[in-house]
Amino acid sequence: MVSEVLSEDHAESTTYSVNHEMSMNLDFSNAFEGPEKLLEVWFAPDRFHLPAGMSKDGLKCVPREIWEDMLDLVHCKVLSVIGTTEVDAYLLSESSMFVFPHKLILKTCGTTTLLAGFPRLLEIAREIAGYPLDTEPWRVFYSRKNFMFPERQLYPHRSWKDEVKCLDEHISNGSAYMVGRTNSDHHWYLYSAKRDEKAINSNSARGVAADGRFEDQTLEILMTGLDEEKARQFYNDKLPQDANSDSGSTSSSDELDPGHLGGAEVTARSGLAKLYPFTRIDSFAFSPCGYSANGVTDASNHYFTVHVTPEPHCSYASFETNVPSSLVGMKPLDVTCYVANIFKPSKFSVTMFETRGSSDSFSRASAKGLPPSEIPDYNRIDRIVYELDEYDLVFMTFQKI
Repeated sequence: MVSEVLSEDHAESTTYSVNHEMSMNLDFSNAFEGPEKLLEVWFAPDRFHLPAGMSKDGLKCVPREIWEDMLDLVHCKVLSVIGTTEVDAYLLSESSMFVFPHKLILKTCGTTTLLAGFPRLLEIAREIAGYPLDTEPWRVFYSRKNFMFPERQLYPHRSWKDEVKCLDEHISNGSAYMVGRTNSDHHWYLYSAKRDEKAINSNSARGVAADGRFEDQTLEILMTGLDEEKARQFYNDKLPQDANSDSGSTSSSDELDPGHLGGAEVTARSGLAKLYPFTRIDSFAFSPCGYSANGVTDASNHYFTVHVTPEPHCSYASFETNVPSSLVGMKPLDVTCYVANIFKPSKFSVTMFETRGSSDSFSRASAKGLPPSEIPDYNRIDRIVYELDEYDLVFMTFQKI
C-alpha cells in the first residue's frame, strides 16, 4: 500500500508518499556492503536551460512507476518519496535517488547493479521527458569508494574496468580516474564525461544549452570504523517507543510505519536534524540496524543524504550534500567536522567536487588553510587536487589519532 499526503505547513510545494508494504518487510541482518555506487546524469545546466522540445518539467514529468521499473533493473525498491517543486527525493531500500528537472542522482549500496539501469535512464529521458534522441547527456559522473566485499558484487560492478566499459558503451567522451592510494582502504574511483558540443547534430540539438556560467558543488564524506557507541544509535531495537515531534519528519505518526518512525527518532537524537534545520527530512531505520535519510529544501535545489551501516565488522556511513556551507553560517570543513563528530569514524575520506570559481570554494579555502584547517582528533593523510574541465576535485583522507 502506498499513501500520499501534502505536508500541512508546506501544502503547496511538498508532497510525501510512503510504501508501507515495502517498509514493513525489510531486514538487513547480514554483513552489508555500505560503500555506494553514485551516478549523476545532467541533461542541462539547470531547469531554465532545458533543450527545446523537452518537457517544461524535465525529468520530473516522469511518473513514479516508470522510475520504479528502472530501479527493478538496479535491484532496489522505493520506500518513500518527498517532493518539492525543485526535486523528488526517493528513499530506497538501498540508498537514494534525486530527480530534478535537469538531472538525476542515483546512489545505491549493497550488491545493486546501478549501471544496469543507465541505458534505461537514457531511454526514459528521451522517450518520456523529450530529451533529443541522438544527443548524449550534458554531463555524466559516476564514482564510488573501493568496496569492502568486492567478490560479492555483480556484473558490471565486479571491477572498475567493467564499469568503465559499461559507461563507454553509451558515452563517447568519458575519462576514468582512480584517486588516492591503491594500497589503502580509502581510495576513490571517478568517471567523468562532458558532452562534445562539436559532435552534436545542429538540428536535433537546437536549444540545448552550451556550457555558459553555472555553479555546482557536492561534498561527500565516506566513513569507516564507526565508534561503537555512536553506531549503537543506528540499531532500531534501541529506539524509544514514541517518535520525537522535533525530528524534522515530513508527515505525522499516523501516516508512518515503524521504520519511518524509527528513522525520525534517530534523525533527532543523532544531531543530523540540526545541521540543516530548514530542510524537510525523510528517514528510515532498518531492521535490525541501519539508517537512511534524505533532506530537501522547498525553495531551492539543495539536498543532503545520509546512509549508515553500523555493524562493527563492516561499519560505514556516508554523507552527501550540495548545500553551500555559507547558508548555515559555516566555513569550509565545518560541515565535515560536524558530521565526523556524529559518527567518530576511525578513518574517512572527503571529496569536494565543485565548479571552478564557485563563490563558496572549498578547494581554495582548504589550500589556504582557512579555519578549521584540520579536523580535531584526526590526522590528514592525503590531499589530492584534480582539475577536470570546469570542475575542481579535492580528495582528502583523515585517520583518527
